[in-house]
Amino acid sequence: MLLKAIAFDWGHTLMDEHRDEHIPLDTRPLHLMPGVADVLPQLTLPLALWANTRVAQEAVVRGWLDRAGFGPLFQWVVTSVDAGARKPASEFFRYALAHCGLTKEDVLFVGNQLNSDIAGGEAFGIRTVWLSSSSYRSLDDGPCSAKASYTIDTLLRLPALLQRLQVSEEG
Repeated sequence: MLLKAIAFDWGHTLMDEHRDEHIPLDTRPLHLMPGVADVLPQLTLPLALWANTRVAQEAVVRGWLDRAGFGPLFQWVVTSVDAGARKPASEFFRYALAHCGLTKEDVLFVGNQLNSDIAGGEAFGIRTVWLSSSSYRSLDDGPCSAKASYTIDTLLRLPALLQRLQVSEEG
C-alpha cells in the first residue's frame, strides 16, 4: 500500500478552534496548533484537509489556509458541510476520498479526536495517526474504543513517522 496523500483534520489539529471563537473565521486571528508551521512545509506528499465543520464550506476554509500561508500546500479541502455528513460517519470519508480521487489505501489521516477522526477513519479502513498530547484535545472529544494505526504526541514527530512508513513500503 503505497502512501499517496496525507489528510489532516482541521480544528485542534492545525488550528486552535476555540481561541477567539466569537470572531468570524475569515477575520479571526491565526492560532496554529503546536508544530504546524514547522511540519507542513516539510511534507512532500499531496495534502488534504478534512474538516468537521458545522457551517464553514470549502471556500471559507481555503480562505483561512491562505491567510495562514498554507493554501498552496493543500491540494484538496473537504468540509462536512460540503460532504453532507460529519465525522465519524462513513458518508464523510466516502465523500472525502471521492473528492480527492483517492482510495482508503492511499491516505494517512492525521487527527486529534479519537471519537470522530480516529474512530471514523478506522471504521472506514483508513490508516490513522492520533495526536495524543493534551495540547491537541478538543472539548468535544470523548472516550471511545478506537485504536489509531499510529500515535504521536506532537505534529513534530510526523516527518519521522512518514519516513519510516515510506522506507517500509519500499522495502
